[in-house]
Amino acid sequence: MGSAVPPSRKDQAAACRITQDGMPAPEVGARPLVLRPGTKVPRGTPYEIVELLGEGGMGKVYRAYDTVLDRYVAIKVLKPTVPDVQRKRFFREARLAASFSHPNLVRVLDAGAMANGAPYMVLEYLRGQDLGAVLEASGRLAPDVFVEIFSQVLDALAYVHERSIVHCDVKPENIFLTRDPFDRRIFVVKLLDFGIHRDLRPPLELWNKISGDPRYMAPEQGRPNGPVDPRTDLYAVGMAVYEAATGVHPFADLFGEGPAVLLAAHAERVPDPPSRRLPGGLSRPFAQALDAFFARACAKDKHERYASAAEMKRALERLGQISRMRTAV
Repeated sequence: MGSAVPPSRKDQAAACRITQDGMPAPEVGARPLVLRPGTKVPRGTPYEIVELLGEGGMGKVYRAYDTVLDRYVAIKVLKPTVPDVQRKRFFREARLAASFSHPNLVRVLDAGAMANGAPYMVLEYLRGQDLGAVLEASGRLAPDVFVEIFSQVLDALAYVHERSIVHCDVKPENIFLTRDPFDRRIFVVKLLDFGIHRDLRPPLELWNKISGDPRYMAPEQGRPNGPVDPRTDLYAVGMAVYEAATGVHPFADLFGEGPAVLLAAHAERVPDPPSRRLPGGLSRPFAQALDAFFARACAKDKHERYASAAEMKRALERLGQISRMRTAV
């Protein structure tokens, strides 16, 4: 008998999926949303559809051409049947992202509604791929590579946390790797998708249902109205660093068990230290530093985690320095 083929990241995500309202995500029953090449979105605007880039449970993302400014853009369109609460959150995300000005965050250029009422958002078009696709193709990453990627992610989080925003959906699929448009030798990391962000400024919004990706959710995020704060995002970064450093998620053995089992694991189960998932020959200082970094980043008690994205970035950079020392075991 041949060995079983491991599930793709898309299949893993589908098995663990929770919608923004916290309920299992239905894939059927929604009216088809089809925008063919050459279609103007919406009619009367300069955005001309070129091709479909991707599709999720709530909508689709297209590449489009801006005929006025002579550039490509990305257009995110919700399905016409999404609930009103999702429409409101969509426009809230658009307004929030449009207020950002940071090299590691995607620029929102426009937003509105189509003739059928479907909301759309126009964003800068990025060439590249998300970290999830990179990990699926390459497995684990070299320390210098994952340190650079997550240092830029932490720069983005430091910016939004200063504005009392918690992302709440940090994961490899929302970390996009692209190139500087003026110097292709420089790679740039973009943190995507603020669709389920929390705004910690009063009045606080009550979240009676659980939202997020259970593969990366901190214990406090796995409870209705859990006390999320910036350290919730840092936990998710720690989980993603573990995955990038080792090529395997700390709770990969639970991916087929459903969201509730994963959420319980985040709250109760202590993962193996990441150094145990790596091949022999690691320097002892690097193995110890990697394990210590993960243990603090993903502490069950958020008060034991890094206090800020800036502090976590400094620790990550020290980890990178230790990896370059190549100290003998």
